[in-house]
Amino acid sequence: MKHYSIGELELLSRIKTHTIRVWEQRYKLLVPERSEGNTRYYNENQLKKLLKVALLNKSGIKISHIVEMSDQELSQKADEIILNTGNIDLAVEQLMNASLNFDQNKTKSFFDQYIQLYGLENTFEKIIFPYLRVVGNLWVSGKITPGHEHFFTNLCKLKLFAEIDKLALPTNNESGVLLFQPEWDYHELGILYYMYLFTKAGYFCTYLGQAVPIKDAIQTANTLKKKHIITTFIGPTTHENVLEYIDKLVTGTKNSTIYVSGPHVDFPLNQYKNRVMVFQSVNDLIKLFKLK
Repeated sequence: MKHYSIGELELLSRIKTHTIRVWEQRYKLLVPERSEGNTRYYNENQLKKLLKVALLNKSGIKISHIVEMSDQELSQKADEIILNTGNIDLAVEQLMNASLNFDQNKTKSFFDQYIQLYGLENTFEKIIFPYLRVVGNLWVSGKITPGHEHFFTNLCKLKLFAEIDKLALPTNNESGVLLFQPEWDYHELGILYYMYLFTKAGYFCTYLGQAVPIKDAIQTANTLKKKHIITTFIGPTTHENVLEYIDKLVTGTKNSTIYVSGPHVDFPLNQYKNRVMVFQSVNDLIKLFKLK
């Protein structure tokens, strides 16, 4: 069973460390274990309990009432809250409870409920992406396995593909957009969401997906005479790899504007003038192209 520090509990639950300790001392909510070196830690069951408590508390239920509930009552109340409150912040906690258990039916059910309540775009921008940032931080620390992320992002991709398939495809290629991930990068959920936004806005899109060799990306852009190229640098890489990749895209394509983003694009690209544009978030891209 995995072990968690109190700082990691704070990161996951978004309950301050001080508050967790007060709840421990006053209500015996959690009882930390100790390692051989006398370091306090919490197990996975305690994390899951805290996530449910956090969900109830943030919905307005007093902690003194929550601690009187049985584990079964906690679970039932947590499942009800998202539909009764309409609070987007609470959805992140609800989603964490379901996906940490690899509960596909419950995760999909919550996903569908969020879309009904908030719409597809608010669901992705205000719930899914913030949730994945938390998961990413815990993956780096080794507290969540890659399997957790893959389980959840694959459900998201299935939903996006289904929604894109419902959209009318434009026939005019003059505003064409090419979307793909670099050859070492398998994190395609963000770029797939951009595909959805551009298609909905009437752009003719070609989607190549994850881990696309640079020569194939260039050949496709030139063959289809794509006006806009969008790629993101999410997976592990170096400053040099990013610069080399962008340079090859600029050199290999003549009439395309290249839009790049991701945590590895944290330096200016002024040398390419107007050929390369950096966007920091989905909102930046929406504003650049007036997608909404």
